[in-house]
Amino acid sequence: MSLAEIPSRLEHALGKAHSGVIVLAVDGLSSDVAKQSWLSASIATLSSTVPPTSASALLTALTGVPADVHRVPGSVYRNGSGLVHAMNGMPAIPALPTVLERHGATVLARELDLLEGTWAQALLRGCTRIPAPARHKLVAQSEDPPLLVANVVADLDKALKDARFLWTYVNIDDHVHRHGYDESVHEAMLRLDAHASRWAAQGWTVVAHSDHGMVPVDPDPELVEAWDAIVREECVIPSGGAGRMRWLYPKADRLEVVFDRVATTLGDTATIHHATDLGLPQPEAGPVVAVAASPRFPLPDPSVRYEHGGLSRDEIDVPFAVWQAVQ
Repeated sequence: MSLAEIPSRLEHALGKAHSGVIVLAVDGLSSDVAKQSWLSASIATLSSTVPPTSASALLTALTGVPADVHRVPGSVYRNGSGLVHAMNGMPAIPALPTVLERHGATVLARELDLLEGTWAQALLRGCTRIPAPARHKLVAQSEDPPLLVANVVADLDKALKDARFLWTYVNIDDHVHRHGYDESVHEAMLRLDAHASRWAAQGWTVVAHSDHGMVPVDPDPELVEAWDAIVREECVIPSGGAGRMRWLYPKADRLEVVFDRVATTLGDTATIHHATDLGLPQPEAGPVVAVAASPRFPLPDPSVRYEHGGLSRDEIDVPFAVWQAVQ
């Protein structure tokens, strides 16, 4: 079961809902933490996209189509002659209807509401958008998960009386990148469980899901330098991908040389693949793909303590939780 099933599951819930449906899209929550904290919910496990990263995963979760259809394979990918950053760039994205658009959802997109690129437009098109809080408030909340949940809940409570289908973005991702799944994340998710139960008691069907999990990382500085040297010497543009899955764009006739060089350089810290073997769309994704097999894998942002994008179960497995309405 994959994130692509979410639209049909939401439509089924809407068809049976009493008061309506609330959807909590929790960025960066692992399946294990959800099972430990969403104690009142029925929880299934879905598979994220490859790579498991928000840019691709949220688009799949709302459109029901894979990356070879929506053409957003990762956080950074080829667009024409250069790279584009999915979340704030302006690449052409097919006009695919989302479950939110089809059913006239009211969205509290928070950080996503402040993005001006085509990716956010593709997610939120056709929805009633409740404006996000000021950026500095969102930053402060992202540093304090219980405070974040308190604000998400307060904003949802205000919106309930005027809507039947609500979707909100819950950004624990920034905190987990820096601190992992610490006590504050567990406390925040326990509080979210309590509020979801309260809404269910009021007749709402509440659904919560994630886009990816994360794992601890400790990138090797020498491997970071070695990766950069391969890009500089062998590639036509910088590398793309998402965290623990990175791809390269070799110069003409250098593909196999680069494949072998990356395999030798990274050794047991990675597995090396051709993009087609992972189902990654080209030319967006580079043809040579390195997938982390160790915390020492060279990351695009070596400062983070937790990262995602790889193929471990902790990154790929995501929760899909339902608090059924009390009739």
